[in-house]
Amino acid sequence: MSQAHDSVIQETISPTVSFVCREPVLDRKERIAGYIFDLQEALRLRLQGREGMLHRAYDDALLRSLSSLGIASLLEHRLAFVNLTPASLLNPLILRLPPKNTVLMLRPGNTPLDPAKIIPQLKALDKAGFAYGWVIGKKDLAMHHGTLAPLAVQANYIQLETAGFDGREIDNLRKALSSKRTLQQGKLHLLANELDSFDEFNLCFERGFDFFTGNFVTSRENWHPPKSDINRMLAVKLLNLLRTDEELKAIAEQITADPIMTFKLLRYLNSPAIGLQTPILTIDKALLILGRERCYRWLSLLLFDIKQSTFRERLLTEQALTRAFFLESLAGLGKVPEDKDALFILGLFSMLDLLMGAPLPELLEQTQLPPALHQALLGQPSEYLAPLELAKAENRHHAENITQLAAACEVNALQILERSIEALSKAHATMALHEA
Repeated sequence: MSQAHDSVIQETISPTVSFVCREPVLDRKERIAGYIFDLQEALRLRLQGREGMLHRAYDDALLRSLSSLGIASLLEHRLAFVNLTPASLLNPLILRLPPKNTVLMLRPGNTPLDPAKIIPQLKALDKAGFAYGWVIGKKDLAMHHGTLAPLAVQANYIQLETAGFDGREIDNLRKALSSKRTLQQGKLHLLANELDSFDEFNLCFERGFDFFTGNFVTSRENWHPPKSDINRMLAVKLLNLLRTDEELKAIAEQITADPIMTFKLLRYLNSPAIGLQTPILTIDKALLILGRERCYRWLSLLLFDIKQSTFRERLLTEQALTRAFFLESLAGLGKVPEDKDALFILGLFSMLDLLMGAPLPELLEQTQLPPALHQALLGQPSEYLAPLELAKAENRHHAENITQLAAACEVNALQILERSIEALSKAHATMALHEA
């Protein structure tokens, strides 16, 4: 066995480098239906063509990480699409995952598929309550001609790697798979993956796909800011006043002049989550209780208060909030700065350009953030730059340098995974509060 071969094995199974990445999955109602959990893209590509032992080692690390975190409480009604290889179908760690929420997505790989072996294993998992599906790319169909399609027809889900197909091929494959389903088997749910533009999303939506993933949501094709009840420019102005030590009384007067913002602030302070014994009725008192830093944080959250939001706005909001809570939770770990509030704002503002529909440098000029945060958000050297890039790398489409970034921050894969799951949970709770 070669030294390079040993290196891949160690990188695959070592808990310090087994980084679990996730990607949100949207449904036809423009809601976040779940997440794809997978290995770091660079590592997955390196594993292609390797024997099953290496794939099983990674699958084991992925399953062990997910099963230890209690993801059922996080997911609630959402799904976890867990990417595995057929060689791992007998792994007992699968049974530790919540059957109601878990969809086992099988990547065919280069090993020949043996239906006589695979079908009984899938039937046993189906009996245990798990749904399953297949990840299909163009090369997979060619490599497993005659075996993959019959297996896919029996599945609950199909994830199509759309980048390798043209529109006609996608439509023909969809029709071929769906037409072979029996009434007893029910609907075959189709997931379109690797969508990079709204045109690609619309093509798959019109052809009846049920779920969608890709970079199209965070692309800068659409610079129209989402609708909101909040006067965002007033919020940015107030953030600026807070940073320049303007008197709280003067800030309170400007908030009071905006009925919607006044309502939002008082509702927030008087909510059960804050736990005040006596209701707050005036903005002056509200700001005294909040203080300058907490008021800044609250106003920052208002920038993400969306009215009648579409899938794009909901997903942007969730991603920004998740980054904010994730970075906040890293405060003081390794080489990550200790300022929780600064880290929270760093994550929240990292997607401000997509939310506001304007270039980030222009927006940052209006907020007067501390220089270190300003520089990090613009990609310039700063003590906050590595943590910010690490937060971005948690999404599997930006995970190329996650190992190096984690090392630069002196945090490990388990710390990242635990805090990212916790951050998702907090983001969901915050969005629920704002939608109330």
